[in-house]
Amino acid sequence: MAEPEDTLSRSPVDFDSAVAYALHPEMRRLIILYLVGTLLLPIGLSMFVNPFVFGGLARIVRQVIGLAIVLVGATFFFGGVVGALFKLVADANILAAELDIEK
Repeated sequence: MAEPEDTLSRSPVDFDSAVAYALHPEMRRLIILYLVGTLLLPIGLSMFVNPFVFGGLARIVRQVIGLAIVLVGATFFFGGVVGALFKLVADANILAAELDIEK
């Protein structure tokens, strides 16, 4: 197995290409999905755990709405994180295969 220092010194990636990769439309969508999930989770949790309505049916409705927001936020959050990590690993493997072919 190659040493990390050798791999980094031969790497075709520089700062400009790393920024371009991070701002690529697919990656941008995953980052936006992650950020929206990060915003929705605390909002939904606060509605679910601490409803500010006096009681009765209104409290139950607010908790159900809070639970729905939590589920959507958690889906967005984990979908963005897992999607971005999967894309990063898949693209790194493609690049490594291309570099291995060139040898």
